[in-house]
Amino acid sequence: MRIPRIKNYTNGDTKDISIAGQSLEIYFKEKYASLQLLGDILVGIFFVSGSILNFFQSVSLYGNILYLLGSISLTIRPLLKITKRIWIYKQNPN
Repeated sequence: MRIPRIKNYTNGDTKDISIAGQSLEIYFKEKYASLQLLGDILVGIFFVSGSILNFFQSVSLYGNILYLLGSISLTIRPLLKITKRIWIYKQNPN
């Protein structure tokens, strides 16, 4: 088994990423947008799983934990968007 190779590409302001395995290569256009969509899918999975688990009394604690993970994920998402849009740089003295 070979370790996948990860390549980063910069095309103007767009940052893309490619993950190559043995016989398959996956190319993610706009890697931050792709990560955001992956995060949205995980939030959905957390909330749906939490809803299903809360139907059963014996595993309702796990349902509440998944609700908590979904809520934390929803809080992290806008923080990542803000971080992506903020630029901090040192000014040149005149």
